[in-house]
Amino acid sequence: MTAGLTVASATASPQIQETAAVPAAAGADPLATPEETPEAEEAATPDATQEPEEVAAPEQEEDPTPKKADYAGVVDQNGGLIAISIRKGKVVGYFCDGKIEAWLRGTAADNTITLEGKDTLVTAALRGGKAQGRIEWKNKSWRFSAATVKKPSGLYRATAQVRGARVVGGWIKLPNGQSVGRIMLGENSGEPAAAFDGGVQEWYGIPLTPQDPDQFIDAFLAPAS
Repeated sequence: MTAGLTVASATASPQIQETAAVPAAAGADPLATPEETPEAEEAATPDATQEPEEVAAPEQEEDPTPKKADYAGVVDQNGGLIAISIRKGKVVGYFCDGKIEAWLRGTAADNTITLEGKDTLVTAALRGGKAQGRIEWKNKSWRFSAATVKKPSGLYRATAQVRGARVVGGWIKLPNGQSVGRIMLGENSGEPAAAFDGGVQEWYGIPLTPQDPDQFIDAFLAPAS
């Protein structure tokens, strides 16, 4: 019986040794979890040399103001006409009732127009195919509504030199045939222009060739030399 126990003990020992824990590597914390090892910390640390992802800038909304448009209409409580033309942000305008006139220049953005001329300020909003706003001339003020128009309606301008004096003619024509204009000799002398018929205008034997805004806007808006 004793011999049998001895043999059994001898055969069981190797199995106990095989299941013993493997010694930890030198310098390692036997209690550290895989996440706490130096290798795991290095893997979790972001690469400082990695470039940040580019964030796309928000797209700017396009300006709703028309790139090209012509407006013309009647000035309330005055009876005169006003015309406004837009060409890629450039704006020219003309107000005339036959007795007084004002050539205007300004800006258009966000469907809003601001024009200035001698003793005159025009502000208008663009909506529904119309320019609606107010004219301030000296100490007077009138409202207006000008619808979009197409040639031969709209704004026209003609210039000439006579004996060293500058002649400037302006006309506005509405789709119903109504027109108004004025011809100035210099800055202080002028008179109402004949009804606009679209052709060359004769003024005391002087031929004046009216141009539409496409033809004169750049020269009109150019800085005086």
